[in-house]
Amino acid sequence: MKIKDSNFIWKVMNNIGLFLLLIVLSFVLPRLLPGSPILSFQEDIHVLNSTLTEETFNRFEDYYAPNEPLWKQFRIYVTSLIRLDLGYSFYYGYPVMDIILGRIGWTLFLSLTSICISFIIAIPIGIYSAMNSDKKEDRLIMGGALFLQSIPIFIIALIIQRIFAYNLGWFPSQGAYDIGVYSSSIEFLKDAGYYMILPLIASTIGLFPSNYILTRNIIIKTKNEPYVQMAHFNNLDRPIIKYHYIFRNALPEIISKLNINVVYAIGGTLFVEMIFSYPGLGMLLKEAVASRDYPLIQGIFIITSIYAIFVNIFFEWLLYKVSPRVSK
Repeated sequence: MKIKDSNFIWKVMNNIGLFLLLIVLSFVLPRLLPGSPILSFQEDIHVLNSTLTEETFNRFEDYYAPNEPLWKQFRIYVTSLIRLDLGYSFYYGYPVMDIILGRIGWTLFLSLTSICISFIIAIPIGIYSAMNSDKKEDRLIMGGALFLQSIPIFIIALIIQRIFAYNLGWFPSQGAYDIGVYSSSIEFLKDAGYYMILPLIASTIGLFPSNYILTRNIIIKTKNEPYVQMAHFNNLDRPIIKYHYIFRNALPEIISKLNINVVYAIGGTLFVEMIFSYPGLGMLLKEAVASRDYPLIQGIFIITSIYAIFVNIFFEWLLYKVSPRVSK
């Protein structure tokens, strides 16, 4: 086996090991509560303002198996995860996986769209800024990016909501679509797209500074490499130097760093969803915390962790394909 192949496999195994650690944490944390998790849930029922049937309560006992030895509880837990069984929500009374699957599409679409738009905007601007480093344009763009980076994403979302929804009334302030009957799927998609504009803008603005600064710094470092200076010395055309000597050599390092921003993007999306009451995992997490729905909170934690790990594996694969040398 080639060294580059073994390095890629080793990084995949590291991500799998991280996932196994997250499974152990998700098993241990609820059981660190004083007493039995079932008794803790039962004490919270009066806060939930929900009807917890005996059948649902028995499902909790089957899932947590509080009277069994710890090793057997863990075996039951892992077996349930393999079956994609995350337990039952005692607020909604439905399987946690079914509830999450009903919401995760909104989060994935919002987060992936904002990530793509951010890359499309930030990477070219970062390249332009780096190629004109220390000039007026670079200082202006860099100053704006640093200012935006200093503002928490939920503050950005609140400002956008206040200006464009409440003050100007151009867009809806909350939700993802109008409640009612739609004459066609196209009409629904148009309405959903209209509602998504403000959350999408907030998420994209939140992602832009880190992606821009990352691209700019890597391009500046690459353009100062000796082989680039030699290309200038040999009077090669500027476009050839820019794209073949600088950008192509900087691309693998940009990819290797952008995966961190993509993982963070899911967290930012959750905050944006809470502000705009967008019906994704962020809003679901807010509802779960408010109702102290521990199985649902645990399920969201597991699903978002799986998302982050798959993103890491995807970027490792992409980096491996673009430049196996860098993935070593």
